[in-house]
This record gives sequence, structure tokens and C-alpha cells, in this order.
Amino acid sequence: MWDAMFMGFRSMSRGRDEQWIEFALRVLMQVLVNFSIGLCMALVMFVIGLWSIVRSYQPNPIVAVLFFVGAACAAFAFVASYLLGIYGAAAGGVYGVLKLAEGNARQRINQGGGQQAYMQNRPHYQ
Repeated sequence: MWDAMFMGFRSMSRGRDEQWIEFALRVLMQVLVNFSIGLCMALVMFVIGLWSIVRSYQPNPIVAVLFFVGAACAAFAFVASYLLGIYGAAAGGVYGVLKLAEGNARQRINQGGGQQAYMQNRPHYQ
């Protein structure tokens, strides 16, 4: 999450002319990448540690392998479903914002243009 803060500092210090939506999408992508890498590394560390936990109980070798495979598959299923959920939520949010922007733009066009409707009651702009 520190990436978002430093991303804001970098965009202010460089004097970039970027829209807020570009910044928000960049931050969203950075957060998604951070979650993906973090969850994948946690999965790898869990599977590595799982084998030592299974070995410490000294079970029957067949039972040990079956439990290890089952637990590793369950962990993979959890990580995959969690990542699918956050990517789906992000895609749904972006789709919703785009549809809202499209509706606002269409409404502005139907009103006779954005700038003309804004300056309609101001005689010094005419």
C-alpha cells in the first residue's frame, strides 16, 4: 500500500498532466499486482512449510502424501478464488465507472453541448 502513496508523490513531483482516472487505474493495477504476488508467495511458503508439518507427525507415507496433496490443492483453490474475486470486483468497478461516464457524456450531448449549456446564463461569455 506504500506504493500508492509514493505513486502520488511521483506524479506530483514530475508535474505530469494526467487525469485522475489514469492515476486511479494505475493505483488499482499496482494494488492488484501486489495482492497477486503476495498471495502467490504465501501459497509457495505454505506448501513448503506444509510438508515439514506433515512429516513431523510421522504418518503412514500414503496418508501423508494424500493429506499433503489435498491441503495443497485446497490452498491453491483458495488463492485462485480470492484472486478471481478481487480481479472480478476491480473489473466490475471499472465497468461501472465507464458506464456512468458514458451516461453523463450522453446526457451532456443531449442537452446541447457541455460548454454551451454551462455558459447559457452568463451574458459576459457571449
